[in-house]
Amino acid sequence: VGDWPTYLKDRLLPSMHAFELMLAPYTVAHLKVALELHAAGVRDGSMQIFLTDTLEHSAPQGQLATVVDPVAIEGQRAAELKEHERFTVVIGNPPYDREQRSIGDSGKRKGGVVRHGAAGIDPLFKDVADPMKAAGLGTHLKNAYNDYVHFWRWAVWQATELPPGPGVVAFITAASFLEGVSMGGVRHLLRETFDELWIVDLGGEGRGALKEENIFDIQTPVAIAVGVRTGRDHTGCEVRYQRISGTHEEKLATLRQISIADVSSTVSGTGLDRFTPSSDKPYFNWPQINDLFPWIYSGCQVKRVWPIGESEALLTRRWQVMLREVPRSRGKFLRETASHTSSSTPKGLLDDSKKLQALRALDIGDLPESILRYGYRSFDRQWIVADSRVIDAPKRPFWGACGVRQVFFTTLTSTKLGQGPFVTATPYVPDLHHFSGRGAKDVMPLYRDSSGEVPNVSDGLLASLSRRLAIEVSAEDLLAYVYALGGTEAFSDRFSEELAEAAGPVHIPITADTGLFRQAVALGRDLLWWHIWGERFKPESQSRLPAGQAKEICSVEGMPETFDYDPETQTLTVGTGKFAPVSEEAWHFEVSGLRCLRSWLGYRMKNRKGKKSSPLDDIRPTRWTQTPELLLVLSIIEHTIKVTPKAATLLAQIVESPLISATDLPAPTEANRKPPKPSNLKL
Repeated sequence: VGDWPTYLKDRLLPSMHAFELMLAPYTVAHLKVALELHAAGVRDGSMQIFLTDTLEHSAPQGQLATVVDPVAIEGQRAAELKEHERFTVVIGNPPYDREQRSIGDSGKRKGGVVRHGAAGIDPLFKDVADPMKAAGLGTHLKNAYNDYVHFWRWAVWQATELPPGPGVVAFITAASFLEGVSMGGVRHLLRETFDELWIVDLGGEGRGALKEENIFDIQTPVAIAVGVRTGRDHTGCEVRYQRISGTHEEKLATLRQISIADVSSTVSGTGLDRFTPSSDKPYFNWPQINDLFPWIYSGCQVKRVWPIGESEALLTRRWQVMLREVPRSRGKFLRETASHTSSSTPKGLLDDSKKLQALRALDIGDLPESILRYGYRSFDRQWIVADSRVIDAPKRPFWGACGVRQVFFTTLTSTKLGQGPFVTATPYVPDLHHFSGRGAKDVMPLYRDSSGEVPNVSDGLLASLSRRLAIEVSAEDLLAYVYALGGTEAFSDRFSEELAEAAGPVHIPITADTGLFRQAVALGRDLLWWHIWGERFKPESQSRLPAGQAKEICSVEGMPETFDYDPETQTLTVGTGKFAPVSEEAWHFEVSGLRCLRSWLGYRMKNRKGKKSSPLDDIRPTRWTQTPELLLVLSIIEHTIKVTPKAATLLAQIVESPLISATDLPAPTEANRKPPKPSNLKL
C-alpha cells in the first residue's frame, strides 16, 4: 500500500469499533493497539475501543454537558454507536458460560437485548427458542442460555438485520452449537441467516471419549465459524466443515496456513440438523437407548446444598437447627427462591393428596416428610431431606415410581459421553447431575410405577425380542443386557470414535444370538447387583456383597481435611486413615470425566467440596463414620474393573454376531415417552 499509515489512520480506524466489558482487557487492548499503530508509523491515531456491555441496548440519554467521568462518556459514545450504526462485519471470541442462577439470586438474568429486548425491540432470543419449541424440544432450551449464544444472536442482528443486507460474522466459541441437542435453535438461526457458513472444528475435548489438547487452556471444545450473508435473496445455507486435530502446537500451525478453500466437506441438513458430517458406521444404525427405555426425564433438582448429606443424622441436625430459629427468620436457612420460601405450602412429595404446613409454621420437634437414600452421583449414594418444602424441582413422577423393584439408569443424551461406563444405575431417586456431575434429560427408570408392573419399555418391544430370540425376555432382562454392554468402560474403549463423533443418546447393538443374549443378561445382572448396592438382582447364593481386597490399615480420627493416593504402595490416605491395597485403576476410575473416588471423598471432607447455599451447609459431621461405605465403594469399583475384560470380549462377540436392526423393532409411541400420571402414592 502506497500510503498505508494515512489509510490506516483516516479510513480504517474510524470504521472499526470494539466493545469490552472488563477494565483489564479494555486497558490491554488500548495498549496493544497503540503499540501496533506506533510500529505502523501512525503517531496520533486511535481505535474506538469502548468500555461497555455489548449486549445492553439503550438509547443515548442526551448530551452529557457537565459530565467529566470518562466511564460515563464511554458509555454514552457506545450507546450512540449501538443506536445509529450498522456493523457489517462482527468478529469476536465471546465468553462461554451457561447461566445457572445461584441460590437466592433474584436479580435480572444475563443476555441484555437478546434475552430481554429493549424499547421497541422484541427479545432477539425468540429466533433461537421458537424453532426448538416447534420441534417439541423446548425442555432443552435451558442449556442454550449461554453467553456465547447471546453473542451469536446479537452479531447476526447487527450484521444482517439493521437493516437487512449483506454481512459477515466470524466467531471462535465453544463447539457445542455444532451438534448439541439444546443448540438446535442456534443452528436454525445460522442456516436461516447466512448463505455460506464455514466451520473449522478445533476440538479440544477435555472430558470426552477421545480427549485431546485444546488451543486454549480449557476443557471445552472450540470451533471457528464464519457466516456470510451476500445480500441476495436467501435460498439456503451451504455449510462447509473442516476438523483440525493434533496437539496444541499442531493445531496453531495448521491455522496459520489454512485457507477458506481447505474447508471442503459439505454438511447436508436443514433447520435444527447438526453441523458436523455424519459417518456411515454401523453403530449409527443400532437403536438408541431412549428408544428402548422411552420415558426419559431430568433428575431431581434440590437447588440448595444442605438437604443432601452423607448421613441421616447430619440432615436431622440441620433440620433441627433450622426449626430452632424464630419462624420469621427461617428463610435465611432455607435460602429462599422464587418458587420456594419459608411461607410456601406445597403438596407433599411422598403423599401429594395433602398440602404441607409452611416451614415458618412448624414447631420445634416437627419432622420433615422423610429422610431417604438419594442417588447423588455415580457410585455415590447419600441422604436427602425428602420434603417438597426444601426441593425446588423434585421430579415428582420419579418419587411416585419408587419401589422395591425400581432401578434408575442415568447417562448423557445431549452431550458427548466420555471414558468409563456409558450408563450407571441407582435404586434411589437420582440427582440431576447423578451420572457425571453434569446432566439434563438423562434419567430412565425401569418401571413407570412403584409396584414394578408397568415397564418403561416401548410397546411391543419385549414381545418382539422374545419372538426373535425364542425365549421370554423381561424388562429386567433387557435392562441387564444393556448394562452388560455399558456398565464398564469396555464400550467406550471400543467405540470411542463413534461416541466422539456426535452428542446424543448412545446406540445399543441388540444381538440375535440367544446364547450371547443370555450371557449378557447374566453379566448385567451381576454388575447391577454390585452397582445398586446389593439392593436388587441379588443372586440366590449371596446374602450381601462380598468384601473387596482393600482394608483399613489405620483408622480415620476426627474429620479428615485432605486425602491422597500413593500408586507405589497402592495406599489411599484419608486424613489419618490409610486403606490398601487400592489399585491405580480404581483411583483413576471415571464416568465421563467424573473421577468417582475423588468425587466421593471430596463430598465427605471436613470442608465439603462444592458450593454453599445456606449457613446450614456449615453443619458438618464432627467425626468420620464413613469407613464401611468407603470400603464398599472400593469393592464395587474393583469388581467393575475386574469384569471389564469379560465385558469387552462379550461385546466383541455381540458386535460380530447377527444383530437385530433398529427398523425391525417397534418404535416408542408418544404415550411411551410421557411421564406417568401422579398416583398419590404414600411411601
